[in-house]
Amino acid sequence: MAPTRRGGLTPTVSVEVSPAYELLLSIVTATDPAGDTYEIGPEWIARMRARAGDELLGRIDAAGQHDVDTYLHLIGLAYDTPAPRDIAAFLARLRDADPAEIKLHLVTYYARETRRCTPADVIRLAVSGDADAKRAFLGSCHPESESWTEYLRAILDVDGEQLRNELVEVLTEWAERVWEPEATIILPILERDAEAKRELLRERSIDEFVETATNGVEWVARPGVDRVVMVPSFVNRPLVSFSEIGEVQLIVFPVADESVAADSDTPPQRLVRLSKALGDEKRLRILRALADGEKSLMELAELFGLAKTTMHHHMIVLRSAGLVSVPVGTKRYRLRHEAVPDVGALLSGYLEGQPPEPPRSRSHRSGQSG
Repeated sequence: MAPTRRGGLTPTVSVEVSPAYELLLSIVTATDPAGDTYEIGPEWIARMRARAGDELLGRIDAAGQHDVDTYLHLIGLAYDTPAPRDIAAFLARLRDADPAEIKLHLVTYYARETRRCTPADVIRLAVSGDADAKRAFLGSCHPESESWTEYLRAILDVDGEQLRNELVEVLTEWAERVWEPEATIILPILERDAEAKRELLRERSIDEFVETATNGVEWVARPGVDRVVMVPSFVNRPLVSFSEIGEVQLIVFPVADESVAADSDTPPQRLVRLSKALGDEKRLRILRALADGEKSLMELAELFGLAKTTMHHHMIVLRSAGLVSVPVGTKRYRLRHEAVPDVGALLSGYLEGQPPEPPRSRSHRSGQSG
């Protein structure tokens, strides 16, 4: 494995496929109000929702305290499940878990950022029901975010055993009724992508590998992170998600287009993404602004007079097309100059019937900030 060139730290890196991860991500994708973000498309989402039915969808929403991120936060508990982390083992782990442990995962206790906001002992007391600790937690952990504070309060106030039982019930029903028919199609795609990524990892440094796998997310080694686990996802494309469990960082990334079987007449997804990204005047103007230097999400939103959520959607499209990069844990974007020449080459290759080349990643300069 090639070491990272940033800071001299060399955490171990692995690429891991787990049915439990994709099960949870399938719920996130199918129930997220921002469903048009996902590349898997509205037809797939509609099919999954129809298979679930309104009654199960309502119970999933209620069990998740009306926040789809509940099922994303449970990825940490899936990681704690013994390998190979299949769905039956994950559900057994969830069923046997201490209710307080489930709540700790849901309030992101195991992420150092959360414990930097609020002392660990205060969080544990808040989860156990201590009223003073609850107030301290709510007042110190991103109180400026109304949606997060509302979610945090809901998790702290709900009965732990009831929460656990409801999560087990809805996940079991979703796995059997909704997810199982998809698994036979999707899991082989994940395995193909994992094998390709393991080969890529042998050839590249960690930071180059992460940027290539995620289409533009820049990773920087951090003290305290001893292991990075890369999790390919088909259903969650093009989003990249991060979870931290102590010294382990999990990065959920979209499977590469080459891992998804398609007939030879189908345009490469990279070309489709680039066409979508460049076919919008606003996004072209954003790229022009970034050509002058990196900018934060807030700076871009103010520059173009857009809401942060609208600008964030534009940046997801541009990042998934490989045109911009963003460091882990920040919202500062820069133009990937090296990706721009790919547009003409991809179009020419498709018109001439040539297979697309894999995307390039840039070499990072030592000491560059993320």
